[in-house]
Amino acid sequence: MMKKWDKWITLAPIALVLAFLPLVVGRINSKTYTENEPWLPANAVESDFFLYGKLFVLFFCCLFMIVLLVRMRFWRQIHEMPKYLLLPILYGGFAIASSLHANHPFLSVRGMTGNMQGLFVILSYLLVFFYSFFWVNKTENISILIKILGVSIGILGVIGISQFFGFDLLSMGFVKEFLGGRKARVSHFIYLTLYHWNYVGSYVALLLPVTVAMIVYFHEAGKKRERTFWFVLFYLLIFCLFGSQSRTGTLAVLVSFCVGGVKYRNKVCQYKRTILCVLVSVLAILSFCNWYITGDIFGKWQQVRFSTKGSKKLSYIETKDDHVKIRYKKKNYSFVIEGSGENITLKKTPDRKWKAFSFEKKAFADGEKTVYGYEMKYKKSVWRFTNQRGDGKYYYLNANGKWDLCIHAETALPSWMNEVASLRGFVWSRTIPLLKDYVLLGAGPDQFGFVFPHNDYVARYQYDLLTTYYKKPHNYYLQMGIETGCLSLVLMLAFFVIFLKRGFAAAKGKCHTQKEYFIRAILISVLGYLFAGMFNDSMVVTAPVFWCLLGLGAGGMGDRVRNTIS
Repeated sequence: MMKKWDKWITLAPIALVLAFLPLVVGRINSKTYTENEPWLPANAVESDFFLYGKLFVLFFCCLFMIVLLVRMRFWRQIHEMPKYLLLPILYGGFAIASSLHANHPFLSVRGMTGNMQGLFVILSYLLVFFYSFFWVNKTENISILIKILGVSIGILGVIGISQFFGFDLLSMGFVKEFLGGRKARVSHFIYLTLYHWNYVGSYVALLLPVTVAMIVYFHEAGKKRERTFWFVLFYLLIFCLFGSQSRTGTLAVLVSFCVGGVKYRNKVCQYKRTILCVLVSVLAILSFCNWYITGDIFGKWQQVRFSTKGSKKLSYIETKDDHVKIRYKKKNYSFVIEGSGENITLKKTPDRKWKAFSFEKKAFADGEKTVYGYEMKYKKSVWRFTNQRGDGKYYYLNANGKWDLCIHAETALPSWMNEVASLRGFVWSRTIPLLKDYVLLGAGPDQFGFVFPHNDYVARYQYDLLTTYYKKPHNYYLQMGIETGCLSLVLMLAFFVIFLKRGFAAAKGKCHTQKEYFIRAILISVLGYLFAGMFNDSMVVTAPVFWCLLGLGAGGMGDRVRNTIS
């Protein structure tokens, strides 16, 4: 058995990742290193509130874990690890190779502002996973960790209540000053300390099963006070879920609990009356939240629909080396700019039937010099073009005030699916064709924005996205496929399938200890998070919690590494 001080030391990094890291926020300014990229605004410095503080905690925990792993001489037990754990190790190898191969290796290692999931962060996830795996194999009593996790959930729940009722604790008094000054983000929207309400859904999907498992455990142990405490946490998470209006989180919870209900149907039958009462109370909370924000929750679900908004008459614009091509009403149009300086003229083909467009000669800034070109107006939109930048090619002046090429991006989905899941269909349709370019190696961690076709400006115009920049595909699996390669995606999908298969196979018979209840809850948590991954990306606000639980689940399901922590 571990010595008492060993127990606390080895527990500390896991407790920090699970309970403290999600709470960390604070104003930090950072360099972007992207001010010259045409698809992004020319901001040399950006202010971050949610991510950098969490990164510092994550890296500190990882350094702490490395010291402890060296102390425990974990390499002596590597041969006893289950073979399927080689899959995430190989995934880490592909992440390293993809980062070295990236067009922007520094940003691939460091991460992009507003996302911050570079190579070091991905490797940190893997380190958290393996440390958690080793730790739980040696530890029988994890009650302290569960208590700490419960306190963290409680704090987040209180923050969620404050945000929902309009007195955001993160934006009040000394808290606001201490955190760097911040206005309330969106009234009556719960985002907690997790960057965006979508990640609230992922967080709830991860931890709600844990609260249910603890309620059952303490009920059967006859500990009413503890059971009441976890009931309160359960309802706080439910309130945060509905208050965030996260459709993804709600679906993830429903899917995971349906699977859990089938798997543990004996427990469901045993507590069917209690479950019915809980369902009624959950629906009451949903109805109250919807009433309080005047029907926005139910109204938001009505937005999940197919639409033909994208099938506009203006199909695309392409800037070629010697002309600009326009596809309008299924017919091709083009124009060239002849001459130089102020003496340019416009030649259109065909010379007629341009009633939908008007042109005017204009002078445009190009760095420290001025170039001449033409401003084309189509309905209420303005499009500015020139071929006077020195190389004879045609360029478009985008919303960032930067010259860029216009392309017609390849798509994988029909246009009527572009608006699926709050325009995620738009992103997915233009991301899937990119996968064929990243079969072995990816574009590099956190490099999605550099390969996504932001210069398909007409497609972005059709959906009012000219000032929207996609640094991530809103899909965990496409994110892996593009950034670390399709082969790494296959490896991780195989790992998740094996984990769930082995976990549910091992979850047979009755639970007796708190640890057994906790480990079985993790299986449901992982399932819910992976479902949410179909609509959300991996991000440092929730991903470390996922990898920590994943490691605890893998280590606690029966494949033990003996004598890991001396």
